[in-house]
Amino acid sequence: MSGTPPVGQSGIAVLNEYAGIARRNIWIIVGCIGVSAVLAWSYCIFAPNYYQSETLIVAEDQKLLESVVRETEQGNFDRRLFIIQRQIMSRDFLSGIIMELNPYPKELDEGREDSAVRTMIGAIKVEKVKADMAGNVFGPGIAIDAFTVSFLHENPKTAMQVTERMAKKFIDENVKEREFDAEGTLRFLDEELRRIKLELEKKEAQISAFKKSNTGKLPQQTDASLRALDRLENEINSVNENMQRHSDRLALLNKAVEEYQLYGWKNPAFGIASIEPDPLFHQLKELREKLVKLKAEFTDGYPEVTLTKEEIRKVEEELIESYGPDAIRPDKTPRDPYVQNLLKLQSDEKSEVSLLKQRLNALYASRSDHEIRVERSPEVEQELAVLERDYGSMKANYATLLDKRLHARVTENLEKQQKNGRFRILEPANFPRAPSIPNRPKILILGLLFGCALGLGLSVMRERVSPQFRGLEDVELLVGPRVLVAIPDFSLLWNLTNGQRHIASGSQLEVAETKRPQGYPQNGLHYERRFVAKLFPHSMAAEQYRVAAARLQLLSADTEPKVVAVTSSVKGEGKTTTVVNLGYTLARDFGKQVLLLDCDFVFPELKYFSETQPEYGLVDCCRNSNIPVEEAMTSFSDIPCWIMPAGAMGPGSTELLKTGPLERVLSLLRNKFDYILINAPPILPVATMNVLERHLDLVLLVVRANLTSQQDVKQALNSLRASNPIHVILNCVPMQALPYHMKEYAVLESRKPV
Repeated sequence: MSGTPPVGQSGIAVLNEYAGIARRNIWIIVGCIGVSAVLAWSYCIFAPNYYQSETLIVAEDQKLLESVVRETEQGNFDRRLFIIQRQIMSRDFLSGIIMELNPYPKELDEGREDSAVRTMIGAIKVEKVKADMAGNVFGPGIAIDAFTVSFLHENPKTAMQVTERMAKKFIDENVKEREFDAEGTLRFLDEELRRIKLELEKKEAQISAFKKSNTGKLPQQTDASLRALDRLENEINSVNENMQRHSDRLALLNKAVEEYQLYGWKNPAFGIASIEPDPLFHQLKELREKLVKLKAEFTDGYPEVTLTKEEIRKVEEELIESYGPDAIRPDKTPRDPYVQNLLKLQSDEKSEVSLLKQRLNALYASRSDHEIRVERSPEVEQELAVLERDYGSMKANYATLLDKRLHARVTENLEKQQKNGRFRILEPANFPRAPSIPNRPKILILGLLFGCALGLGLSVMRERVSPQFRGLEDVELLVGPRVLVAIPDFSLLWNLTNGQRHIASGSQLEVAETKRPQGYPQNGLHYERRFVAKLFPHSMAAEQYRVAAARLQLLSADTEPKVVAVTSSVKGEGKTTTVVNLGYTLARDFGKQVLLLDCDFVFPELKYFSETQPEYGLVDCCRNSNIPVEEAMTSFSDIPCWIMPAGAMGPGSTELLKTGPLERVLSLLRNKFDYILINAPPILPVATMNVLERHLDLVLLVVRANLTSQQDVKQALNSLRASNPIHVILNCVPMQALPYHMKEYAVLESRKPV
């Protein structure tokens, strides 16, 4: 079997726990069910009868008005049904029916019309037709919008009349509302048409402004921009070539001027046989001489002096433009004609290069502008597409509304000519034959269910008032993680049939043969059944005793030999059974020298588990120090396990535990055994455990599942105040409360061969 716990294991454990509670409190549950059934039947007999009449109304397919506004106004049927409910249950709607049919004469006679309206509203139901009912009425797989109107009353005839009148009045009012809706729809469509028309005009103006602001960037202008870019590129190349040619010629002119000034060489490319000086130099000279003579005779404000200065300025500008600023200096000799020609050619070339640069810059600017247009073209195209798409959608809506407006005109005329209502009565109000209230089968079933729930609740509450230990979790919550082991309930392990021992399930286990001890009591079979570690060595209970023995050795392996007291809070927890099985397991399976010492002088039971009865016991050894301890104990024949019974009981036997003799006896026994398991009396009835505690190395507290009260265990722990560790053994745990892995292992163990 898999070691991984199934997901639902904890849920199964909880169900088993509650099943156990139900079994233990079966009469409480049966009593609650019986009382609930009687009360439910009494109510069905004595409660007044109410009859319910019902009519079915179907919502017709909207072929006229709703087909006009289906896309803009029509909602789902659930919303319409809510409005119908409010309409039918309104005061104005019901007042006329109450006055007409008088379903509540007592209230009307007393003038309590409001009370009658409230009572009638409580008796009315407006419900949507369910899918299965719609399938039965209209055919399988047909979706239909329909609802029922029902009315509950003590008189079946009145119930039918009121239901019939409500349905007819609802249909009549709906017809009037439909005519009003037709007129309102037409007004609504006119308003929508005007609004959409204004939006269309705004959208057209927006598209026009967008095209104007993005001239040259529109999708249809992209090809023209690309062609313009090609043309500009050619012009730029041509201008660059011309500018390079003129720049080269200007460089040659600069070189010719420099060579002539330095060496007097004349470049034949620019040389001229006889070059006359520029007449502007001669004219400038004459004007300057004239100005000198005029200044000698007249002041500077004389008109002829001013005119002469203006002529000189114009001539100097022409010479500077042609030959540079040095050409007008009065201290310079007149220019050589060759130099004058070179300088003039230089000036012409510089002017040409300057013009070409301006042209080139203009071409570059134009090219950049066209490139930006081409780059912006996809973005502009997308924005324009959005605008045109919105415009197209609005235009389509406008055309649709125009068509609906025409249809609404026709609908309005048809509504005035015919009474084509929105709803139709499919099934008239029925006459109820049987009362709807009380619903006897439903009430009886609910009564039985309530009785079951009440019985289970009382059972759980009864067990929770005095909480008991039912599993390891309960013990751990109280004492912490000091739980040594959980021993399953092995009371069902025996089933005596024809002298053979079998487990309750019928699977035969290996059973060891036993020899009945001397002085076996009349109820000896009771003690024999408790010796599970010997008689059923392969059972789950015996395996858990082995687990307890192994863990006991691990608690403090360095302090052996150990004196361990096995006690309980009250009598009947199973401490003697635990002492015998645990000691037997330590000796047989782990080879330990074990002594079982009976210190319960009130109910000494260890002697019933020994094969032979010794002459003396613990009390005798404590009273007489001359009695050897070996004569006060007996052993099992097959394992190193001894039992020292309580011995001869007499007055003051319990007082022997409070004196030195017990300590003397224990000191002798410590040297002879690995483990001394003391069968101590319960903690709460007597104070023996408080006396024994100082002689102990460890205390084992036996708690019986589903029997020991948690309050008793708390009180026992508080009264003991032990300085030594206290570990808990949970005894008689039901199979359903055990962990799943223990059950699986037990199944495997049960299949061992005989």
